[in-house]
Amino acid sequence: MNSGERGQSEVIGVVLLLGITIAAVTVTVATGSVALGLVTDEAQSSGVENGMSQLSSQGSLVALGEADARRFDLGSVDGGELRLDENAGRVEVRIETENETDSVYNGSFGTLEYVGEHRTVALQGGGVWASDGGHGRMISPPEYHYRGTTLTFPIVRLTGEERYPRSGNGIVRRSPGDPDAVNVTDNPLQNGTVVVEIQSEYYEGWYDFFSQRADGSVTKDDANRTTTARLVVPDDVTFERPISLGSGGYTHDGGGSGLDESDYSEGESHPGVESLIDSNVESVGESGGNLSDCLNGSPCENGTYYAPDDVDLEGDTDFDTSGGNVTIVVNGDLDIGNSDLQVNDSSENSVKYYVNGSVLANGNAVVGTTNAETESYRNQFYVRDGFLEETDGTIEIDAVVYAPNSDTELGGNVALSGGFVFNSLTTQSNAFAIEHDESLLGREITVTGGAGQNPITYLHVSENVVELQFD
Repeated sequence: MNSGERGQSEVIGVVLLLGITIAAVTVTVATGSVALGLVTDEAQSSGVENGMSQLSSQGSLVALGEADARRFDLGSVDGGELRLDENAGRVEVRIETENETDSVYNGSFGTLEYVGEHRTVALQGGGVWASDGGHGRMISPPEYHYRGTTLTFPIVRLTGEERYPRSGNGIVRRSPGDPDAVNVTDNPLQNGTVVVEIQSEYYEGWYDFFSQRADGSVTKDDANRTTTARLVVPDDVTFERPISLGSGGYTHDGGGSGLDESDYSEGESHPGVESLIDSNVESVGESGGNLSDCLNGSPCENGTYYAPDDVDLEGDTDFDTSGGNVTIVVNGDLDIGNSDLQVNDSSENSVKYYVNGSVLANGNAVVGTTNAETESYRNQFYVRDGFLEETDGTIEIDAVVYAPNSDTELGGNVALSGGFVFNSLTTQSNAFAIEHDESLLGREITVTGGAGQNPITYLHVSENVVELQFD
């Protein structure tokens, strides 16, 4: 290689070295700029979070009438955009019963958002929320208070004239709302399910809030960006007569006169049993013992037992409830067959059956106690579908049976003692006996959502409108 070629190679090497150096510096500067941007956005978003939390507190004081107006300062909002949308976020409170749905409130929250480059912070419903990566979460809780069996829900609705405020400072004032916005309910509530449904970009945060604050049924619908909480109104059921029938009424298809009119009532409104059954299946299915452990030939003692599908009993079972109640949950039909199910102790405790299907029996089936007195309350059946809808044989049932969907047909030689709730009853012969257990007078069974469901007796909903005026 001559000297000219060597000189040319040195020049090329210098140029390549400079190019690599410039590229490295460019990448370093670009990476540093991105990192600096992330840090700056995070710092500003965190500052706005603190400002929103203070505004939430001040706004709640104003909304609930503890102050006429308060100043607020969200901090620096130069790194993003403020947006006030009076229609963003929606809440509906309704009471669902078997035959109808009553709307208590259905309206918009209104939402104030700070939209940063990587994170959005929002004030909605009196709470503060954030969204990053498309996932909503709670920063501070909304105005929603569930204590004991009372729900107090002062809905805070945001209004304001500026859609895109330039300043993060201003005044929050109480504003008159629609006096007819809330359909006031009569307390205490009598029956049904209170449903609180939130449609929001921050529905996941609402879901987490409801799940943390309550043990009731909370669900979310990702497609509709909706979270729903359900609270069940307890219903107390009494047994003034041995048989209480719903809209199906009573029919006698056999000889003779059938039941005496003093033995039954017709056209009664019975609270649904579905949520009670579903919640017990869900909760007990995860934690209950195997039903076969209860039916192993020894007296079945206090505890909770679960069967994941239909159960056909093939032998007799004694129950010892001296140590507490026995709870049996069957996720299917329970066929008693020709078995005896007897409580053999003298305590006040009970065996409670929750059947997500029908209860069947035939032959010489017996349900009762070994005591001489009638103690129907010590065997309690809560049945989703039918109870003895088809019978054959000599059957004795000493129990409280709540099966409001059952169209029961009594054939054969059947003796019922206690309290029974059906939709309809048909007797097909006079070979039956109906006896009211007088010890049920003054006793009540409470039909609620069962384990895992929040009971509610008192509901207080109000709309509280506040106006944001920016400097």
